[in-house]
Amino acid sequence: MPVFAVKQLNVIMRKSPAYLVIIFLIPFLPFAAIAQADSSFVDNAVSNALQQYRTAVGVHAHLYNGPEYHVPVKPHVEGHQFYQDKIYQNGTVKYDGAWFEDVPMLYDLVQDELVIVNHGSGQPQRLVKNRVDAFKLHGHTFVRLQADSTTGSSIQPGFYDLLYSGSVQVLMKREKTLFERASTEGMEGEFRDASNFYLVKDEIYHPVSNKRSVMRVLQDQKKPLNKFASTNKLRFGKEREYAIVKTAEHYDSLQR
Repeated sequence: MPVFAVKQLNVIMRKSPAYLVIIFLIPFLPFAAIAQADSSFVDNAVSNALQQYRTAVGVHAHLYNGPEYHVPVKPHVEGHQFYQDKIYQNGTVKYDGAWFEDVPMLYDLVQDELVIVNHGSGQPQRLVKNRVDAFKLHGHTFVRLQADSTTGSSIQPGFYDLLYSGSVQVLMKREKTLFERASTEGMEGEFRDASNFYLVKDEIYHPVSNKRSVMRVLQDQKKPLNKFASTNKLRFGKEREYAIVKTAEHYDSLQR
């Protein structure tokens, strides 16, 4: 076999199990054909081998390049650190600019990490955060934001739930915090919600937590919004997410 062909096969052997396909094919080729092999033969063989490898791994192969994910098991802690469910659910993720569908995933709200299962090892794996533009899980769309000094925003980088997007946006930073304590019966602990809301108006991120703070941001329509909130009995304490989103939607309707 020409030196070029040997070098090509060595490269494939170092990079991927796909070389096994090429090795399997070689015994069935006439000796003369092998002796006359050129770069086009090797290129075709490599292309076919890689295609079979990609098919075996699946369309999600590009995702399997993140670090291992591990959290210690603490039997004394109640609840879990994930968004809605601790069982993998199919979602959609935009990774390196491309969308991947039907990806089993978990969203860790303590570490702010998106977790998938590595196809090869079957072990949990983190997606590289700065390569995730957005993902959809449990019917919600999450976007990754970066701190932007040009807008004077103090918002922390990470994944944010885009609850509403119009002339104003409603974002929710879903978070959980682990609380642990010693008791007479041993260690106790639980995960507590630590989520925060933001209204984005004129490209400025405003943290909001109650009716007063929402009306302060949307003060140009404060009177009709207060009337709307009262008429619809919006509860900014017990149903904060719903109340803020409905207020933002009504604000947009007043702008038309």
